[in-house]
Amino acid sequence: MSDEEKKVIKHVVKIDNMEVKVAKKRVTNAKLLESGILSPDDADMDKRARQAVSSAKKKAKVCKKPLAVYDKNKKAPYLVDSDGKQVKIG
Repeated sequence: MSDEEKKVIKHVVKIDNMEVKVAKKRVTNAKLLESGILSPDDADMDKRARQAVSSAKKKAKVCKKPLAVYDKNKKAPYLVDSDGKQVKIG
């Protein structure tokens, strides 16, 4: 791994014959593009994926459907109703 990659990559996960580079927290897509780790196509796909998730969350709220959320601190999933009420699951 190059010095530039070490500044922005937290670790590398190997899946079959692929390597997935996991970026450190607060590293922007712009920084990953600048360092050559993220291709313009990957950045565009990431942007579309984020927009899709945001849209799905808004749709769930409008349709009064619960949204599944994972609490990293408690390491537990829960549902959030459209009115904001949290219901523990699992």
